[in-house]
Amino acid sequence: MRPLDPSRRRFLTLTAASAASLTALGLPALPAAAAPDHPDHAEPDFGPNVFVYDPTTPTAEIQSTLDRLFAVQERNEMGADRYAVLFKPGRYEVTATLGYYTTVAGLGAHPDDVEVHGAVRVIGQADPNSPAGISALTNFWRSVENLAVTPTDWSNQWAVSQASPMRRVHIKGILWLEPGNGGYSSGGYIADSKVDGITINGSQQQWLTRDSELGGDWTNGVWNQVFSGVLGAPAQGFPNPPYTTLPTSPVTREKPYLFVDGAGRWRVAVPGLRHDTAGTTWGAGGGPVPSLPLSAFFIAKPTDSARRINQELSRGRHLLLTPGVYQLDRALWVKHPDTVVLGLGMPASPRPPATRPCASRTWTAYASPGCWSTPGRSSRRCWSRWAGGTATGRTPPTRSHSRTSSSGSAVRRPARRSPAWW
Repeated sequence: MRPLDPSRRRFLTLTAASAASLTALGLPALPAAAAPDHPDHAEPDFGPNVFVYDPTTPTAEIQSTLDRLFAVQERNEMGADRYAVLFKPGRYEVTATLGYYTTVAGLGAHPDDVEVHGAVRVIGQADPNSPAGISALTNFWRSVENLAVTPTDWSNQWAVSQASPMRRVHIKGILWLEPGNGGYSSGGYIADSKVDGITINGSQQQWLTRDSELGGDWTNGVWNQVFSGVLGAPAQGFPNPPYTTLPTSPVTREKPYLFVDGAGRWRVAVPGLRHDTAGTTWGAGGGPVPSLPLSAFFIAKPTDSARRINQELSRGRHLLLTPGVYQLDRALWVKHPDTVVLGLGMPASPRPPATRPCASRTWTAYASPGCWSTPGRSSRRCWSRWAGGTATGRTPPTRSHSRTSSSGSAVRRPARRSPAWW
């Protein structure tokens, strides 16, 4: 497919952050080789598959892009196309229907900084094998984060089945999690979010909600609904009703996210480790989130080689992977502690020949520090956590502990590192 109309995308040569600014934030400084040479208020070049909008953009233009993306991605489960649509702070009257490998995200410091009046939704697919004629059983690989939605219909529908997280979102109304007519749906994940109205679970067989707030009832459950640190969660009742409810989450660390600050500078928020938490990070009493300038990141494109990316990682740069499939011929090595590896639009990399990524399955989190490992180097400790990206392969043998993330993925980490969930 040809790249879509690049209107309203901004481009810039990537810059790097000063060691002094990082130290002031309590974050690791970069080596001198990665010093900045461009300002952070300029518009970054995220490539042709990232669309950045602000409130001055005509609504018709934004809606046209969203509709074309859905037309391309609605059934493109096995395709290589990936997209991200980013909204700067302001109000937007649009309806975003998400297909495969599509991310919609706000660029505010607070979810309410970006207000979508309409919907950010996932709908069911026609399924002749379902008694309802519709299902969400294969609605994978899409996400929404860091914005508020005021539904203009009776609800905001989010009919997904796994690998489709909703993070840091404020639903100002009803949230509907099934495809309709009792059609099948098979699980999802909500974190650091608030729903003002009721949440209609419907046919969702299983669901995990973490560190969030429910303003209304959670209507029902099918097999297992898990609530960890959720204000307003239904009471523990498993197996009937099938609710597993924990009052707090023992150890959490939210996914990093892009935002534009009040001075127009692009930054990446890097939430810290938290213990025994409940509710959102951004509600009343929530403090400022440490952040890094975007210029501290190497913004990688799918055309970049593994050698080029490794050179930037070796210099101490953080890594942002733009949408696409990365055909890498070797492992990526994250050598510096507290390196952030952040993905936009579900980037992915097939397993290179004779290469074993540190993740044993496809998963979502962020790296700090970590690596992809190749045979013959398995004695090196590997600890990798990805944010919004995917890596597929087997876990190499390492002298490290293993735990399972909230998305069911294995995490390899050295014993001396603090654990974190997302």
